[in-house]
Amino acid sequence: MEPVYPKTPLEQPRQLAGQAEQEHLLHATPAPPSYDQATSTPAQTTAIPAVTTGPGTGTGTGTGQHTVIIVPGQPYGPDPQDIQCPYCHNYARTRVMYKPNSRTHLIALLLCLFQLYCCVCLPYCISSCMNTNHYCGMCDRYLGTYARR
Repeated sequence: MEPVYPKTPLEQPRQLAGQAEQEHLLHATPAPPSYDQATSTPAQTTAIPAVTTGPGTGTGTGTGQHTVIIVPGQPYGPDPQDIQCPYCHNYARTRVMYKPNSRTHLIALLLCLFQLYCCVCLPYCISSCMNTNHYCGMCDRYLGTYARR
């Protein structure tokens, strides 16, 4: 009959286990930087040195001031777009909702003035007569508006 228990112990003796744990801690990879250390480095910006040419400056050298130029992102269009949300940082397709604007109301008023009462609701049903609001498909936050011109 075969023995049920193994001949060698499954656990290491306490002294050897403690030594192995200490050796593991010595060879462990360093911890990542703390939040304060990670956020303390300044962001890289495109800088244009300011030039002063007022009285008393003489040569017109830079004073070390920086002007940061912010370039707007892509404008939103009339259709849903695939974007990275600036709030939740997920890549998702925008959800669009149409909102009537002054042009929508003006077209309805003109239809009413021409006594086309049955057609007054058409500008409110046609998406090309309204502004398009874009929302994130994941977190439903407002992203921007496409205004019809």
